[in-house]
Amino acid sequence: MTIKADEQRLEQIFNISNYQFEIPSYQRPYAWSTDQVLELINDLLDAFPYPDKDSSIYFLGSIILIQKSEKSKKVEVVDGQQRLTTLNLLFSVCRDLLPLESPAYRKINAFMEDEGFDSKQYGLKLRSQDDSFFGEYIRTPGAIKALLEKDAGLETDSQTLLRDNTRFLVKELRKRCPENTKLEDWILYLLKSILHKCYLVTVLTSDFETAYRIFSTINTRGLDLQLNDVLKSEIIGGIQEAKERQKYTQIWDGEERDLGRKDFEALFAYIHRIKTREKAKKGLLFEYRNRQELKPQENPKEFIDEVLKPCSDVFEMIRDQRFSCDNKEDEKEINRLFGWLNLIDNADWLPPAIHFLVKYPSTTSYIKDFLTNLERLAAGLMILRVDINKRGRRYAQLLNAIDESAEAAINKTKDLLSAEDQNKIVEILNGELYEQSRSRLYVLKRLDSAIAEGGLSPSFDAKMVTIEHILPQNPKSNSQWCKNWEDKERETWVHRLGNLVLLSRKKNSAAKNYDFDEKKCKYFKEGNKVIFPVTINVLNQDEWTIEQVKENQEKYLNILTNLWNIEYCQASVSMEITDIEQAELLLKQLKERLVNR
Repeated sequence: MTIKADEQRLEQIFNISNYQFEIPSYQRPYAWSTDQVLELINDLLDAFPYPDKDSSIYFLGSIILIQKSEKSKKVEVVDGQQRLTTLNLLFSVCRDLLPLESPAYRKINAFMEDEGFDSKQYGLKLRSQDDSFFGEYIRTPGAIKALLEKDAGLETDSQTLLRDNTRFLVKELRKRCPENTKLEDWILYLLKSILHKCYLVTVLTSDFETAYRIFSTINTRGLDLQLNDVLKSEIIGGIQEAKERQKYTQIWDGEERDLGRKDFEALFAYIHRIKTREKAKKGLLFEYRNRQELKPQENPKEFIDEVLKPCSDVFEMIRDQRFSCDNKEDEKEINRLFGWLNLIDNADWLPPAIHFLVKYPSTTSYIKDFLTNLERLAAGLMILRVDINKRGRRYAQLLNAIDESAEAAINKTKDLLSAEDQNKIVEILNGELYEQSRSRLYVLKRLDSAIAEGGLSPSFDAKMVTIEHILPQNPKSNSQWCKNWEDKERETWVHRLGNLVLLSRKKNSAAKNYDFDEKKCKYFKEGNKVIFPVTINVLNQDEWTIEQVKENQEKYLNILTNLWNIEYCQASVSMEITDIEQAELLLKQLKERLVNR
């Protein structure tokens, strides 16, 4: 079987006379969130600062394609869907960011047509579930405006992400346009830079089996040369004595073996963040060679002894929850906090955690206080959906505080969630939590363990946990649900915390609309090896009413705000008051919080 690999500029990749990409149905859906989009935008803007016409090239990695006939321009994408789709989205936003009839729009559109873009095809066809949406709102010139305003009729998560990422790109591109620069001039510069100076390696084969083997090799065997391989050569190569080189090679190899190749490479990004307080702007290898705060090649033994090995050992301890101390209760609590932090949907908290434990390894009380507040901060930023840049700036402040003292670091973790942040967190927890797809499971697991005897539920490390609505999202019109609940009540409460529980198995789509008694029996009892604490409450109820959901909502909100020590102003929290009874409930809650303080 012939395999062809070729490094090509994006102007070649996205020219429809060269490639017409198709995402096959077996591929996962488009899944990039604004975090990944922001990382891409940051990298591109760092690579191509305006108006630097001599900026260097930027490498976007490889894509794996199936081309069944050399004469055909149609290729199936085995690996690279997320990047190709997001780049298409970026090009469409650049095209439609300016008024449709303006000379600037015509200039940019003419440039894109000259580069080989087809205004209707764009050379990319998504999975069947999303391609018509993609064609209507993204491929079609001028359609981005309608997508920005679209709030209903989004049929899949991918469509929602495409809409959200479009809004994000429009906002970011306008915000990032340099001062005293016309938007159209900057957009044209950016487009030219991306198309002419960004490269991808295309790996072409004619059958799925070969393509999949290539994909598996690249992604699982670790045979490709990685950052740590190059740094190892340069750093250990700087040690002159043969015996010392052998000694430090063994140390290096031991740390890589203990962490595993993937995490060992990630460690270098965490060390970079600890040392520089920011994300690498010109690539990690460049910065390890040139940043004054780093340059491990200048003092290789000192770097391995005082930086690499301590950070690697602490990272392994955090990842594997293996903290050890004389006080076994403290040991258990600290390892439990490691477990919760490992469930956060980003790793930005890791550099501060590593830095603190390397710097203050012996004082258990400080470690426990720091990690308690770090988990509060990391969970809060996740719930708030704070973007990667803003998270980075907050954690940079924390890294600075760690250098001052353990006490300063602990206080800083508390201060980094402002009063406004805390009010917003409560609004989200008290609102339609189920719609918060990135944080909802974490919140429910945290609640479940807070309710559990001993403070830890089986849901903490269960392999399969799903979220279920008790009151269904779409009950049948003749069901008991529709008789007992008014339409407005269902709409208000269905996605709220008080109506959600955890299951230890996959959702049963056939049972989701059962009336309460039947659902309780078939859904929550049959086939469940584990009943989680938050779910036991359901089994103890004879019926599921709005009063029950309201009571749960109040109780659960109090548990979570106490767990995370969230202080908030009741008046500033948006809570829909539909009747006098609910107003009295809110007043009762406020009084209880005042008494507790």
